[in-house]
Amino acid sequence: MPQFAFSVPVGSWHPFLAASLASLRAQGPGVSVALLDASGDPRVRALADLNDDWLAYRRHGADGGQSDAIIEGWQNVSGDWLGWLNADDILMPGALDNVRARLAQDPSLDVVYGHSNIIDETGAMTGYHFNVEPPGPRLLQAGIISQPSCFFRRSVCDGVGGVNPDLHYVMDWDLWIRMYKAGAKFDFLDAPLSMVLWAEDTKTASLNRRRRSELQDIINRHAPSKARSGTFRAFIVHAAADRMWPPSLRDKLRRRLRRSGPTVFGLRADGLVQPGTTLFLAHYDAEPKISLRLEFDRSPAGIDVSGTHGFAALDTSGSSVEIALSQGLPAGETLVVNLAPSSGHEVHFLRAAWQA
Repeated sequence: MPQFAFSVPVGSWHPFLAASLASLRAQGPGVSVALLDASGDPRVRALADLNDDWLAYRRHGADGGQSDAIIEGWQNVSGDWLGWLNADDILMPGALDNVRARLAQDPSLDVVYGHSNIIDETGAMTGYHFNVEPPGPRLLQAGIISQPSCFFRRSVCDGVGGVNPDLHYVMDWDLWIRMYKAGAKFDFLDAPLSMVLWAEDTKTASLNRRRRSELQDIINRHAPSKARSGTFRAFIVHAAADRMWPPSLRDKLRRRLRRSGPTVFGLRADGLVQPGTTLFLAHYDAEPKISLRLEFDRSPAGIDVSGTHGFAALDTSGSSVEIALSQGLPAGETLVVNLAPSSGHEVHFLRAAWQA
């Protein structure tokens, strides 16, 4: 059975950190976790104390940055497969079981990755990481791998020099490309493996000089010459759209940019609900979840809603659906919600939020 080693670099306190650690703990045996805390925040230390019985390594104090912390973690915990989570990244229940099952089928694989749910600052799901796609040459010109949903052999990572400690924004993409060019065997799981926060202050939304420089350098070195300018422009346009204000204008622009985007689990990139749309929802809170609200851009009266845990009641009001579960959903389990729009009923999904 593969053994997994995870680094969790923490530059500042984040409310999702407890769920991030809980999601790693819930993956079962064979997972060693290093917590690298450069925040200086007593809340991080207190949370580490609560998890001290299973953390394999912890360090509180200054480091050389995120990449340096990731490397330090891996050097101090055992495991032949590697991964890392930031303080606002959360693994889906059973994520590593999916990876283990795939490796049992094909032990020759070197890199395994899958989809990610996108969540907002409240933890509500807003969609999927629609740029994710199976491995291939497009990896050289696009970010087709969601880092928290990617796991890889330590030997292959070490063989290409590991994470570049001088990079702050594209260290993951840089590592994927070097492993890909070295002939590593990549595989794609068509399943959600993590929940990833996209917010205005996340690194991927940044347009600062260092991020632009790192993006330009990696694109110039690896992307086909004819695609370089368009690739760089696409990163800048989407980052600018993520920071647009007010939110109503931002959402309108995002939807327009994503209208021709791909479909993941029946949900189009712009949020259009299509036949067979499936939402995978989970949580790591102490109390079971008993209700859920689905929000849309207009009345969802023409959508049939069903789920794996059974719904005690459905209430459609305005542009949302209130769902009461027949049984509470415990931490570390997944609720699958199926959406089936009636013919001719066009509605866009906005978010799925657990209710208190």
